[in-house]
Amino acid sequence: MEWIRGAISGLYDQLPILLAVFFLLSILANVLLFRKRTRRYRSDVHRMKEKEKESRVVLKHRNQLRDRNRSFQQSLTYALRIQRAMFLTQKQLRAHFPESFIYHRPKDIVSGDFNWARRINGKILFSVADCTGHGVPGAFMSLLGLEFFRQITLGSGIHDPAGILNEMNRQFDIVLGNTEEISLKDGIDLAICAYDYKTRMLDYAGAFNSLYIARDHEILEIKGDRIIVGPDYGLQRGTFKNQSVKIQEKDMLYMFTDGYADQFGGPEGKKFKYRRFRHLLMSIHKLPMDDQLKKLEENMDDWMGKQEDQIDDQTILGIRPASFSFF
Repeated sequence: MEWIRGAISGLYDQLPILLAVFFLLSILANVLLFRKRTRRYRSDVHRMKEKEKESRVVLKHRNQLRDRNRSFQQSLTYALRIQRAMFLTQKQLRAHFPESFIYHRPKDIVSGDFNWARRINGKILFSVADCTGHGVPGAFMSLLGLEFFRQITLGSGIHDPAGILNEMNRQFDIVLGNTEEISLKDGIDLAICAYDYKTRMLDYAGAFNSLYIARDHEILEIKGDRIIVGPDYGLQRGTFKNQSVKIQEKDMLYMFTDGYADQFGGPEGKKFKYRRFRHLLMSIHKLPMDDQLKKLEENMDDWMGKQEDQIDDQTILGIRPASFSFF
């Protein structure tokens, strides 16, 4: 028992030291805990500052994109005004053919489809064209095509459809023939007619695009040549030729781009296709012009529904040639 008392007495003697050690250890533990919490706090503050910095960068970029998008939209809207000023309007077309309409539905703000008409030397020339591609590239090509029409018919005095298309290809070679560093594979699919309103003879030429004539109970299709109009990029273009037809009193002409027939929709999400398109034209060709236009618009709205996006520009020109106005 004596050694136990000695041990206890020794512990009592060392108690102040033990308490001091314990106190120091407690202080050290608190210091370490404080430093750990301080580092965590500083790390959290740093992360918050980094996130705030990132947020400011994201916000800055978002505002820049918003401003650029607004500027881009404003530029496209202004480009649309230029296009509309140059494109044939329904009012202008009806000054030549009171019984006519223009269905035009661009995919984007500006369009690669365009239409054109000019009365000259006892005839009226009119065309519907589709620049391959849509949006800005198609819009640039459409303005080039319109300028070629003006130069060829007024400057060069060429007024037959095939001659105009052949000269367009020559103009493309002149304007774009030296673009060695640029691979231009865009062109124009189009149909163009020259109508002699005294003899009622219609001359037609086309680059891939057909002309439909609704007569009685059938659609007459006059097919265009499978020759490109556009920059020469190695394909044999060939020479366009005119096709002529005598217009009858109740004939209805339709010129169009491929956007309507190629549009996806319906219950199975398939293309509208030309067979269905011809059937639609046959069902409406005897209606007044405004009713025909309305039917085409309503049919496409129903076909696309809410599930399909428009895939291309859509243009249809409807004309009853016998309605020609001499004034």
